[in-house]
Amino acid sequence: MGPRHRYHRGVSRLTDPPLDEAVLRAAICAAGRRLGSRGLISAGEGNLSVRLSATTLLATPTGRRKDELEPDDLALVNLDPAVGQSSEGPRPSSDIAIHRAIYRARPDVVAVAHAHLPASMALTLAGLAPDPLALPETAHHLPVLPVIPYGAMGSDALAARISQAFATLDGPAPVAVLLERHGAIAVGSAPAGPSVTESVERALVTAGDRLELVEVLCRVWRDALLLRAATGQSGPPASIAG
Repeated sequence: MGPRHRYHRGVSRLTDPPLDEAVLRAAICAAGRRLGSRGLISAGEGNLSVRLSATTLLATPTGRRKDELEPDDLALVNLDPAVGQSSEGPRPSSDIAIHRAIYRARPDVVAVAHAHLPASMALTLAGLAPDPLALPETAHHLPVLPVIPYGAMGSDALAARISQAFATLDGPAPVAVLLERHGAIAVGSAPAGPSVTESVERALVTAGDRLELVEVLCRVWRDALLLRAATGQSGPPASIAG
C-alpha cells in the first residue's frame, strides 16, 4: 500500500535550496518519540514543527499521540495563515498559529517544540516561576525564561505575545518560554545562510533538549522550595549570579 498522503520523497518542491522533506518528516517523528520516552508528552498533547522553506512548515497533526506518528501523518502548512495548508493531508494543531508567529518573528528559527511539561504547569498554576540563573546549566543554556500569561490556545493574541517574547531586543533572545498553565515552547536555530537538512534536524533536537532542560529546572525549583519550607528557610533559592 502506498503512502496515505503525497509528498516529494526527495526534496521539498517548495524549497530553494532544497531540504529533504522525507528526512525531516522522519526527524519530527523521532523527536516525538524522544519526548514521549522522556515523559515530556502524553496522550495527544504537544506539537512540533520545522521550517521547510521560506513559505512552508512541516508540523505534527492535531489529536494524535506525538510519540506514535509516522512520516505520512504530518501536515504541510503555509507560513501565511491566509493560505492555510499547502496540500491535502492531516490538519495541524490550532497551536500552529503560535508556530507561524515565531517563525515570522525569528528568521533564524527553523524548529519549534511545545509540550505540556507537568512541573512547569504546576509552578505556573501556583503563580510561581523558576529562576534560570539558579543552576549553572540553565544559566548557560537558558539565561532568560519569560513567562507568558495564560491565553486561549490558538488565539492570535496569545501567538503575538509569545512571538514578541522570542523576538525581544532587550538582552539575549529567549530560546524557550513558559506558558502559564500550558507548559513550555522552545526553539532551535540554524546558522545564518541557507538551511541544510542536517542543520534543521539538529535544531529540532536542540528544541526538544531545551524543553527537557526547562522541565528539569522546574522540578529542581519546586523541590528546592519544598525543602526550604520544610527546613524553615524563607524565600526562593539564591541565584548563582549573586
